[in-house]
Amino acid sequence: MEVRLENLTKHFGKTAAVENFNAVLDSGELTCLLGPSGCGKSTILNMLSGIIPVTSGKIWFDNRDVTDMEPADRGIGLVFQNYALYPHMSVMDNIAFPLEIKNVAKDERREKAFEMAKLVHVDNFLDRKPGQLSGGQQQRVAIARALIKQPQLLLLDEPLSNLDARLRIEMREEIRRIQLETGVTSVFVTHDQEEAMSISDSIILMKLGVLQQEAQPQELYDEPANEFVADFLGTPPINKVFGHIENGGIRIESGPLCKLSGLENIKEGHKVHFSIRAESFLVNSSDPVMDARVIRVFVMGKEKLVYLKLGDFEVRAYIDSDQELKAGDRVQIGLRRKGVFVFDAETGERIR
Repeated sequence: MEVRLENLTKHFGKTAAVENFNAVLDSGELTCLLGPSGCGKSTILNMLSGIIPVTSGKIWFDNRDVTDMEPADRGIGLVFQNYALYPHMSVMDNIAFPLEIKNVAKDERREKAFEMAKLVHVDNFLDRKPGQLSGGQQQRVAIARALIKQPQLLLLDEPLSNLDARLRIEMREEIRRIQLETGVTSVFVTHDQEEAMSISDSIILMKLGVLQQEAQPQELYDEPANEFVADFLGTPPINKVFGHIENGGIRIESGPLCKLSGLENIKEGHKVHFSIRAESFLVNSSDPVMDARVIRVFVMGKEKLVYLKLGDFEVRAYIDSDQELKAGDRVQIGLRRKGVFVFDAETGERIR
């Protein structure tokens, strides 16, 4: 089922939680709503589910206008941050409960509950109570309970935030497996960029209730629409230095002139932010664009992380582990084609 959001807006009093939001969630795909806390991700999820009404705009499920439809009539499954399992019920009864509400016959609902339990790999725990399960197992039960209704849309609101780091990785892979096997259109809310990048077909990145960019994960990383997108994605964070346009290049504040193509039509003296991912540096390049000084070097196993001084700024660069550098060395810096961006210092719009 395709989901379309048209000019979706939600105000709480004078506060705009979501503003003029437009997006298409493709049928059968997993879309991540990504952004910092308070950016409006959960508000959009709650409007999709019908838990909160919209201020203006439309929500379409295929060609069906569900904007004012009751939650029970929308054909959705919900998985929350807290699993909301019934502690006095067995795993079997928790999974089957949505069908019990619909007065489905006991044998049929138990059969379907067993199928869902097998799908999420908790079929060996059907007689246990939630308190006898690990956090990851409880999350699987919550997903099975949401899927037993055969929803057209599965909504997951930060479902992994209560798990430890190792279990988060395991469970996000499981969520992706389950989503691919069922083919259900899914929306996954998270503030964790690694989580979003690893499991989604597409990512919608938000800031203060406004959509910043919608794209496939790699495109979002390689071709950020603006400075916020570039800053939000990447570990370690993208390097950022300030400067201005000079002779068709960038003069870094109190630092070298970086020879860079694609800036010939930018006004001389125009202030810019120059952003470079750590993996985009070529240290001691045969085709340098500027020079730098090594501050310190950290061995990371297969690679080294080098801190360089560019004018007033320290930047991080990855180099091969067999490349020998030490603090104080002067080096010639080249840049790869990918991961090098120039933004307008005032607006944050991408120039290059």
